[in-house]
Amino acid sequence: MMRRADGQSFRWSLQAVVALVFTLVVLAISSALIGFNHYQLTKLTVRDAEDDFQRISNNVRDEISGSLHIAGSVLDTASLTLDPNLPSEQLGGLLISILKDLDDALPAAMGIFIGRGDGSHIVVQSLTGKWPHEIGTGIEGAAYAFMIIENSSSQHTARWVVTDREGKELRRIPPQPSEFDPRRRPWYRASLQSPGMIITPPYRFASVPEVGITLARQSRQQEDAVFGIDMTLASLDLYLEKLRIPAELELLVFDNSGVLIAHPRGAAYRAALPDRSGKLLTVDDARSPLLTGMFKTFQQNHDSLGQSASFSVNGDEYFGRTERVGEGVDNLFVSLAIPYDIMIGPAQQIRSGLLLISAASVLLALLIVLLASRRLALPLRKATEDIGRIMKFEFGHTRRAPSRIIEVGELSRAIDTLEIALMNFMRYVPDALVRRIIGRKFSADLGGKRQPVTVLFSDVAGFTTMAEGLDPEEVMAKTSRYFSEIGNELVRSGATIDKYIGDSIMAFWNAPDERQDHVAAACLGALRASHRLERLNAKFVAEGGAPMRTRFGMHTGDAVVGNVGSVDRVNYTVLGHTVNMASRFEKLNKRYGTTILVSEDVCAAAGENYLFRFVDRTVPEGAHRPMAVYELLGAMRPDEPELAPVPERLETLEAWEVVRALCEAGDWQTALGLLEKLVEAAPDDILFRVYLDRCRANLGTLQTT
Repeated sequence: MMRRADGQSFRWSLQAVVALVFTLVVLAISSALIGFNHYQLTKLTVRDAEDDFQRISNNVRDEISGSLHIAGSVLDTASLTLDPNLPSEQLGGLLISILKDLDDALPAAMGIFIGRGDGSHIVVQSLTGKWPHEIGTGIEGAAYAFMIIENSSSQHTARWVVTDREGKELRRIPPQPSEFDPRRRPWYRASLQSPGMIITPPYRFASVPEVGITLARQSRQQEDAVFGIDMTLASLDLYLEKLRIPAELELLVFDNSGVLIAHPRGAAYRAALPDRSGKLLTVDDARSPLLTGMFKTFQQNHDSLGQSASFSVNGDEYFGRTERVGEGVDNLFVSLAIPYDIMIGPAQQIRSGLLLISAASVLLALLIVLLASRRLALPLRKATEDIGRIMKFEFGHTRRAPSRIIEVGELSRAIDTLEIALMNFMRYVPDALVRRIIGRKFSADLGGKRQPVTVLFSDVAGFTTMAEGLDPEEVMAKTSRYFSEIGNELVRSGATIDKYIGDSIMAFWNAPDERQDHVAAACLGALRASHRLERLNAKFVAEGGAPMRTRFGMHTGDAVVGNVGSVDRVNYTVLGHTVNMASRFEKLNKRYGTTILVSEDVCAAAGENYLFRFVDRTVPEGAHRPMAVYELLGAMRPDEPELAPVPERLETLEAWEVVRALCEAGDWQTALGLLEKLVEAAPDDILFRVYLDRCRANLGTLQTT
């Protein structure tokens, strides 16, 4: 209350009081914000420059690491699949096909080779760049050349073969004496001493005047053989040129000794370098004061890598940063710098305009906020809660009230679409993989890594005959019921279902989520699935249909886990010998009349809670030596008594172990008598009949001889 001149009280309305108080508060806040904005703008400009530096550094790092990852995957596959003992020219043809596939995915790959312990060496080189002088010039259609180093008792010889892109021979160079011996190369010795891939420091290649690095790893089939890939650094120069925005930005890659690895003008610098007996171009050789200043700043601030710093070159101020490339090449560094006035100049022009715009915007925002905040807050809060539940994979949110605001309505529809899309996505892709994708813990890049896994294959006995007697719609419906039952149990035990192949399932454990007990989990999943199918088959029979009796095969071991496919479609899967053996074990069930057949490795790693029965020692298709196979009989789990072995198997298990020992000792006569009793006690056990026939056959052979 205030007093007027005539002595009467001056009254304020509530609306005026609220408006005045609110106006004063807003003015105070806006003044503080404008002042704070003035202070922060320069700081934000510096931060934006740092973010740009980080983005460019990450791009360079990703370019290098991506190339190394692709090359590493190729080497890993080659070391697993290529036989180093093949004839040299046959190996050359195989290496040409690999290099041809690498041309599009990895342009930096200049050549691929194998060095062997006998001193022989096969290297395939792309002819898209400079040609080796040994092969001459003027070969129309030439795409690849491979050199074969052969070691005789008297000397090493080298011969070259030039081919077109399809591997057709165009020119053959006669053998010439050579001093090249792969066993004296640093990559050969380092590969034999390392369990994985090694990367050499940059050096000048022997066959062409190019600078690059070599990636190599030991063959998994022959200990004294080494596979390798030569990668040129010329493509990195072009990549840096693409990242050089604005034009005043300077960036380069060097090693800790000052060798200039890559620069947008790297090719010109190298061309101007006089011949110095194979020595590499250094930063000082470029004769650029700025590049020299950047390297000196790196040397002075070596302990604070990754932090931006200001430095002066010939009186001009620069702002820059140097970071380690990493990803297997820890001795390489990427450095960036930009003139300080170029970086801060636009920000200074914007700052003055922002001061005026900020003041007007604050006043306008006051009115908009008062009118819109109440109406927008509630539906937005509800939408945020719904998104939070969806990101936690909790589907089925309550229906929201319709809004007359277009954006809120579109947001609601987008949330509904997101929920439906994610729900359906999880029906096509394993849950664990979806969670990693959503959590940004999974890369969709092609390639994979080697790790232990347990692989399972299943197959329905007599499926083709059953399907012939049903309509396609009935086959689809019945198969869907079957896959739903068996798939639920496998997923419940932690499996990743790789694919459905007709009536078969391929699943694996320990990827993408790793777990120590993946072998035991796989055994539990197979038992649960088998028990679940017994109940499902009872329903099929009650409905007048045929049961779907299923056989399982499992193996555990190392495999390559990752993405296989093309740029527009990938499949997360496992590859390798372990996968092939699991499939072979599944097929062996038919021979022995078993349901779940596993390898000796699975039997050894499953744990004491699982009961196995020795089946045989045989050579599965694709194997090179006899392997012991076991039948998984059941699990001792108090919470799941239905998974216990059937009594009939337990009653004959002790006698079976005696028979097994007799057979291994060659006492076929005694084993025959016990097996006849076992067949009489368990006539449905095909395994006893298999061994009974084997005993009779061996006894017949002995009597004949």
